[in-house]
Amino acid sequence: MEQTKPQRRTIIFDYWNINKKKKLIEESKISSKKSVTLIEDFSNEIFYEIFNYLDVYYVYKAFYNLNIRLQNLLTNSTLPLKINISSMSKSIFQSYNRHIIMPNKHRIISLYLSNSFIVDIIFSPVRIASNFTRLETLIFDNIKSKYLINILNHLVSLPNLSSLIMIPIDCCRNPNEIYQHIFRLPVLKYCKISLKEYSDYYSLPIATNVISSIEHLVITHRFYLTNFNALLSYIPKIRRLTFHYLDGSHNKQLELFSCYSKHLTYVSINMKDINFDKFELMIKNLFHQLQILHITTHYDRTYFDANRWEQIILSSMPDLRIFDFQYINFIENNNNNQLIYNSIVNQFCSSFWFQRKWFFGYQFYMEEYQKYVIFYSINPYRRKQYTLYKQLTENFRSRHPTSHINSVDHVNIQDEEAIMNCVNYFRNATKLTLSHNFAESRVWLRIILKRIIPLKQLTTLTIDCDTFSFDQLIKLLHFTPNIHTLTFNSQSITESNSILIQQSETFRLVSNTNKITNVTIKEKYSFENIKLFVALCPQMQNLTIDIYTQHLESIIRFILLKTKINIQHLCSIYIKNTRKSMIGILKTLIESEELLDNYLIKSIDSQLYLWW
Repeated sequence: MEQTKPQRRTIIFDYWNINKKKKLIEESKISSKKSVTLIEDFSNEIFYEIFNYLDVYYVYKAFYNLNIRLQNLLTNSTLPLKINISSMSKSIFQSYNRHIIMPNKHRIISLYLSNSFIVDIIFSPVRIASNFTRLETLIFDNIKSKYLINILNHLVSLPNLSSLIMIPIDCCRNPNEIYQHIFRLPVLKYCKISLKEYSDYYSLPIATNVISSIEHLVITHRFYLTNFNALLSYIPKIRRLTFHYLDGSHNKQLELFSCYSKHLTYVSINMKDINFDKFELMIKNLFHQLQILHITTHYDRTYFDANRWEQIILSSMPDLRIFDFQYINFIENNNNNQLIYNSIVNQFCSSFWFQRKWFFGYQFYMEEYQKYVIFYSINPYRRKQYTLYKQLTENFRSRHPTSHINSVDHVNIQDEEAIMNCVNYFRNATKLTLSHNFAESRVWLRIILKRIIPLKQLTTLTIDCDTFSFDQLIKLLHFTPNIHTLTFNSQSITESNSILIQQSETFRLVSNTNKITNVTIKEKYSFENIKLFVALCPQMQNLTIDIYTQHLESIIRFILLKTKINIQHLCSIYIKNTRKSMIGILKTLIESEELLDNYLIKSIDSQLYLWW
């Protein structure tokens, strides 16, 4: 999204009104007539205006310890606070929590927590959750599911909590327990749930005495179609409903949908194992007021029946304005594929579709070693993510007109050939994923990338390729100076001379200038290659790695020693696929060699978390 002027990061003081503005203008005129040399000479109104442009943490960091007056401005006010804690060392958080969060629980209207240790500290004991009486928005990222349930028990008493986002860090054994607690929150309007589930099937009971106020629900994990009817029984006021993964595999017969919402106008569903007969029944029973429908489906070719779609829309969704359809399937090596899909497109070209300006196209592409077809609505209706596939160029059709890709903020490119065939420019993209296959470029990667994406605008970079050299990574980072989150997953890095690489001019330049604070290394690399990443990203604050057990102690020792010299901002390490017994080994290492003096460590679902 384009911005014509700087946006305030987090508004924590809404102090202005007409009288105070007039007062500030008068004071500014007086001040201009005399020499102002000290920041203490500023009026309270000017300080509040300054605070408006800063995150509350940076306000605290910059002003709290300057003098008593500024401390009082921060702590003795009744104005609302928004707290966002994404990355912070343990010692800094302890001071921040003691001086700002705990004394001002009654002032906090928004709370975003993404560190499981911090969640444990703030909500200890859990009953303290009921003290956040003005809380309107709560975001839990990386919280333990069992602990989440305990907190939800106490959130019921909050009179203003209208928005809730939950992303547990571990697998949830009983999703129903979490659902039941969420539905009891008295004024909740928006909820997004992202659970990590065990593979066991679960059944959601029909509501009896619990009715939720939720109007907008997003479920990003697997949700079973057999539970759809029960879900609706809890949320009769629902207006917008999104499923990232609606699974019909346990649904052996056509479902009878007895519960529905007369307010439902927006539905977005990514379906698995839901044939057209089942979906048609959902439409006829549930979607009478629908205005916007986004669906992604697979395999069942009955979804290509244009006449059937026309009849369903006319009879069951007469108010439908947006019909965003995407179908993906395997294709065989068949010379008639293009004729087949041309014929399908022609079926969707009657006056019914033309009058509504609903047009369709298709594309053949290669992913790994399998050929696919994607049949889609040409108007993507503000999709946020766009994938560039390896196209089978003999059957290529442009997927979307350029005018419809301005909403895209995340571009996923599957190989170099996909870039070469792209005619679009993603002017608002901030996230880039390179996946599948990027060999040593015949054409320099920067040259072909800058044709389609503003490299200096990118903040998130994910490399998920079979072949992507460390040298390529350095070159790419050289031309993406604003990356703050880097994820690297490539099997091509082998034992290398890390000292020689670090001596290159480009490496030194990138190391000295990059802004990378979050690093995730998915592959199990050697000690030498871990050293390269540590040297490359001296500003990193959070590191996620996967380490061979026999190298764990030596790598952790190396990293923690480097925090005293090169990577002084690092304050947390997540180690994947690690035995719980390693906690004792690392504690002995840290304390015997005095590597840290103020830290916490725990294990959740075979992942080890260290924070200091």
